[in-house]
Amino acid sequence: MPTAHIPYDAKLLVASGRSAEETEREFRLVLAAKLYELGRLSLGQAAELAGRSKADFMFELAPLGVSIFNFDAEGLKHEIHGS
Repeated sequence: MPTAHIPYDAKLLVASGRSAEETEREFRLVLAAKLYELGRLSLGQAAELAGRSKADFMFELAPLGVSIFNFDAEGLKHEIHGS
């Protein structure tokens, strides 16, 4: 599986009061949420990238200001009417 590396200074960990593991988990969540918001990933794909279940991922979107309803007008029509 391909990976991406995000270099960061140890000062970031000290300033945030978080461990390296917590910081990297947050990076994954924020990246997945933004890609979902931009429509580049589905909800399931974004949840997988974030390392969370769909349900957990949906609950974590609101504090980031991202709506779970990520439809344009045509997509919403399809969801409502099924056609």
